[in-house]
Amino acid sequence: MNGWVADLLSGIGLTLAFVGSWTAARAVILSEDDAINIGLARYGSEDREAQLALPMVRNLLASSRGAKWGLLMIAAGSLMQLSPIVYRLISMIL
Repeated sequence: MNGWVADLLSGIGLTLAFVGSWTAARAVILSEDDAINIGLARYGSEDREAQLALPMVRNLLASSRGAKWGLLMIAAGSLMQLSPIVYRLISMIL
């Protein structure tokens, strides 16, 4: 296998990892309003601060924050690995 074919396949794989992590991050990241709607008992308080203090809402937001940071780190790592490959492929073309 040529070096440029290996670089191309690696680049495609890293691009897919980046797009996949971005898609997963968008699916699990919740706003405070979403967490309230999902985790709030239907007879909850009218006060937003009291709603945000409920255990289920706090758990959803904590999970969302953790997933967001983890998936963003995967995306950043994929981009860092992809950058020398893209540079090398562009250098070969030009």
